[in-house]
Amino acid sequence: MPQQDRADFETELGRALAAPQVRAALRESGDEARGVERLRRTARENAAYVLAAAAPEYERYALLRADADAQARLPVDAPERERASGWWGVLAVIVPIVAVAAAVVFLLLGYVLGSALVAAGWVAAGVGAVSLLVGGAGLFGAAARGKGSADGEADGPGDLVQARDAWRSALAERGLVPFLVAQATVRQV
Repeated sequence: MPQQDRADFETELGRALAAPQVRAALRESGDEARGVERLRRTARENAAYVLAAAAPEYERYALLRADADAQARLPVDAPERERASGWWGVLAVIVPIVAVAAAVVFLLLGYVLGSALVAAGWVAAGVGAVSLLVGGAGLFGAAARGKGSADGEADGPGDLVQARDAWRSALAERGLVPFLVAQATVRQV
């Protein structure tokens, strides 16, 4: 059993040992005091047998987990469209700041010195305003595209969680509880 599944097995084993059917079987056998630890040890020793009862659910879970792991290992190299959205961020944030700062400097110097810097200041202010509008529109568009793709990906992890829950339920109901009830009636010599 892979390491990542051991914790789930142990959790379900603990729940199964606390199940009313198992407790009742231990009481009937007269070994309730030491029986829990004996059953825990026996279940661990026979884990392959117990796990076989939930094999179809485990296969689905393992397949979905392998797909998710493979997806997570894909290169981070962003597609061309996603890289372009980075340029919108630059355009929306940096260019307006630089353009407005330049406009303020040019306008102040132009009015103080009475030079042609006034015209350059107004041009820089116009560039800042236009880049702010275009960049903001680009960011909204990128955010809308990102939200759409995130909504489409929401089913993947949900399927994985459902498959894991289905496996754990099958492990408890068809594997651990029946096994533990049967083992509780076996007398230790």
